[in-house]
Amino acid sequence: MKCGVALLAAVVMSVSALHHAGAHRPLVKPSPATTTRTDARPPARQVAKRANLTAILTLDGPFRAFLSYLQETNLVEVFESQAYLTDQGITIFVPVDTAFDAVKPPGLSELSVQELKNLMMYHSLPKHYELADFERLSHTRPVTTLAGGMYTVNVTYDEGTVHVHSKWAHAKIVGSVSVDAPMAIYELDRVLLPDALFHAQPPVADLPAAPPPSEEDAGEPEPVVTTQFGSPVAVDAPVSSAGAGDDDGRFFACYAAAAALGIVMALVAL
Repeated sequence: MKCGVALLAAVVMSVSALHHAGAHRPLVKPSPATTTRTDARPPARQVAKRANLTAILTLDGPFRAFLSYLQETNLVEVFESQAYLTDQGITIFVPVDTAFDAVKPPGLSELSVQELKNLMMYHSLPKHYELADFERLSHTRPVTTLAGGMYTVNVTYDEGTVHVHSKWAHAKIVGSVSVDAPMAIYELDRVLLPDALFHAQPPVADLPAAPPPSEEDAGEPEPVVTTQFGSPVAVDAPVSSAGAGDDDGRFFACYAAAAALGIVMALVAL
């Protein structure tokens, strides 16, 4: 019975092949005169979606002091213009609020508006850098900031740890706020203090030491295996095929013969 069904299927396939034989062959070869040519246009330049620097600094961390200084010196638009109106982009180093709190009075309070503006621009580089780029940048000394030639920093890279060094402060990149081109933003644990603004070491409080890891965190966490929707994976039991070997062998042999017959008839149709 199964062999008969397979043979019938082969006959149907052959008839279908006869019906469609030559269906994809062109009846008339198109002449060059009737062929229209369209000139390919260069792909349009992809424009990066403009991010809102104020929104990023407001939502993504304790950066109130840095954002306040940017707004006071009208630098938010300057930074965004460097990012989106130039081909280089921008990299911004943003100290956390506790880093500004660590700079003791008079510290920043004695700076004029222009000096404060230079200090904020000193915390940015006139090019977009990803974390992996800092290893190469560490071989370039000094690195000029957006504030200009007198305001330079040194970058060091040690097995993935990046430090940014000024004359009176050595800051560490402790987090990535946003790395999407063309505006990269990194979190610093210190305020950079250049000698162009501070001719002597400003009083700066020590940063609190990081808490030691707990005993629970010391060991490696056990891997957590999850499944989709949190449901356990059901394992199907093996199905026994005893007694079906002979029937399956005959069926597949018959099906192979029918398939061969179908292929021969299809070739004849072509």
